[in-house]
Amino acid sequence: MDTKEAVSAFFVTAAAVAFGTVLAIHGCKTSSTASVQNTTDRVATVYLAFGADSQVLPSRWPFCVSKAPLTCQFPLAANATQVLDIGSSYLNATLAFDAQVGCGSTKAELNLNNPDWHDTLDVSLVDGFNRDVELAVADSAGAHSFEAKTAQGNQKASGVFPLGCDICVARQSPPCGMSPGKDGCKSGPDQYHPDVICQYQGPAAFGGSAVVVRLY
Repeated sequence: MDTKEAVSAFFVTAAAVAFGTVLAIHGCKTSSTASVQNTTDRVATVYLAFGADSQVLPSRWPFCVSKAPLTCQFPLAANATQVLDIGSSYLNATLAFDAQVGCGSTKAELNLNNPDWHDTLDVSLVDGFNRDVELAVADSAGAHSFEAKTAQGNQKASGVFPLGCDICVARQSPPCGMSPGKDGCKSGPDQYHPDVICQYQGPAAFGGSAVVVRLY
């Protein structure tokens, strides 16, 4: 096991233990939690864009500087972790590292504590790729890891939308100047039946996930 694998295994295991402790204290229903971790040896900038229906907004986090109502950003020191306090509120947000959320950035997409559905999350390369990003998740189904290490070769990467593949199995209407097609996308008859999932859905309704967005 190399250093990166050891770090990932440690934090996934720790998240799973913490999640189990929360369940033991509060019963089967619990709110989701989120944090951002920089495993590199240099400062990173975290950019966030919030959905219009998100109950968690930049004003909740004084460390996140907001220049518009639905966006904010903050520096994250080397080998540091920032907890994103969401309480029991619904978070609909997209995160990127060292680039604004948009063309050219690797995105982590989070829907947590959804009052109408399960938690859903993914790593998206629909707009492009710039950094190795992992989502480490612990929930009642166990511990899970979803990671995009490179721009290409993510056809079998669980929980990842491959480069430009806006409907998972194809680039139907790809953004950022990319051409339509299926090369590099997941296989399957349609976006609802890919051979490998592009988006993870938690097992419990209305929350229940411990999520770490990790930069390598």
